[in-house]
Amino acid sequence: MNGSGMKRRAFLTGAGSVAIGLPFLESLQDRSAWAADGTPVFTLFIVAQNGVVNKNFFPSATGALSATSLAANPDIATSVLAPHAANLLFLKGINYANPGPRSCGHAEGCVQTLTGLAPGSTGNTAYAAGPSADTLIAKALGDKDPLAVYSGSKGFIAERISFKGAGAGQVRAADVNPYVLYSKVVGLAGTGTGTTTPGTTPPVDNVAKELANRRKSVNDLVRAELNSLKNMSVMSAADKMRLDQHFQAIRDIEVNMGNMGGGMGGGTGPSCSKEGLPVDQYEAFRTGFAFKGTQMEEYVKLHLQILAVAFACNYNRVATLQWGDGTDGTKYDVASNAGLGWTFHQLSHRVQSDSATGNNMTAETAHHEIDIVRMKSLLVGLDAFKAHGLENNSQIVWTNTIADGPSHSTRGVPMIVWGNGGGYLKQGTYVDTAGAANAKVLNTLMAAATRDVSPTAPAIGSGTFDGMKA
Repeated sequence: MNGSGMKRRAFLTGAGSVAIGLPFLESLQDRSAWAADGTPVFTLFIVAQNGVVNKNFFPSATGALSATSLAANPDIATSVLAPHAANLLFLKGINYANPGPRSCGHAEGCVQTLTGLAPGSTGNTAYAAGPSADTLIAKALGDKDPLAVYSGSKGFIAERISFKGAGAGQVRAADVNPYVLYSKVVGLAGTGTGTTTPGTTPPVDNVAKELANRRKSVNDLVRAELNSLKNMSVMSAADKMRLDQHFQAIRDIEVNMGNMGGGMGGGTGPSCSKEGLPVDQYEAFRTGFAFKGTQMEEYVKLHLQILAVAFACNYNRVATLQWGDGTDGTKYDVASNAGLGWTFHQLSHRVQSDSATGNNMTAETAHHEIDIVRMKSLLVGLDAFKAHGLENNSQIVWTNTIADGPSHSTRGVPMIVWGNGGGYLKQGTYVDTAGAANAKVLNTLMAAATRDVSPTAPAIGSGTFDGMKA
């Protein structure tokens, strides 16, 4: 640690990879990652594929949402989310930088969704023209890289959501095996003896393993640096007291984690707890994972539920979930697809083709039924975030790479936000953005995500969409 040139985001580090943010210390004239006077906001971007059936997705009229009004029309896909109406913000009419496909609308839509920029190239190899919102948030926080998880086969258009920067090769790899994040969050990381496909078999987390095996506090791993910092001649008595209080608070969190991390502390804290998780389902993937299309939605639910725990435990503040390959080949078992047997991508095209566009009305109905299935999966995730008490300091963002399947248009893309982003966002309402640029919507979300650490939020271009602010 350099006492004469502390960065704004200061940490103590030990055991090779443990990092603990410092509180605000007047003596060092800088604010830390977890300032005592700041409430962290957690951000999850969920990016789905193939568009939606817009006429049957949101309610017919904008305005206030209630559980009663949202549930009143069960033919509307988002009626499934009625139990969470008070915490929902629906946005329609969002426009991406490119109005439509130049070559492959799915890949080009993917790379615009979280960057707010026109693609850096076209076709199925399209890449981003800049970093994605999750990356910008993580950089502003000075924290670790964003979490990235994935549900789907990694086929024609695989990871294409989270980007470290502009250009080819900047996409962030995502974990397909839900056990990978589960093992890290609950401190049960193992070596894995199954497939060696990247992102499918969890690595050994030596720090988590040490803590679990030795029942040590993370404070113990940075004890030497902590003592060195407290002994600095510039450190005031008030700052020494703040340090003691900060590290006691960390220990209190560990105690409240209860059965997390191999049982450190022995408490049973309700927020940071694996209570309610389908542990047996995660453990089934301990030794490896092979994606099965028939289980697509089950994997999504597992990813969402463990992400809720990850946020509740402050494991990370930002994450992405890509929901399906860009040309999702899942065959959904919905009523209207029984006689067709088409993939989701083909249904979205309204013809049994991955390139042509048709107008099969049965396919449209099947697409709408899939929208409902997917909203039910999202509901399971929102229930988990709610159970962990995250509605007032989170923003769980669901969106799509295109507006609808047949046209592949990126004009009028829908978005759902759950949680008020620390009081920054409207709740219980449905807003027509009237063609607001996706970049401005992302800028608003990034401002909510980072305002506890910086008055200047990261931005893509300039401007925010004020219509979504509280």
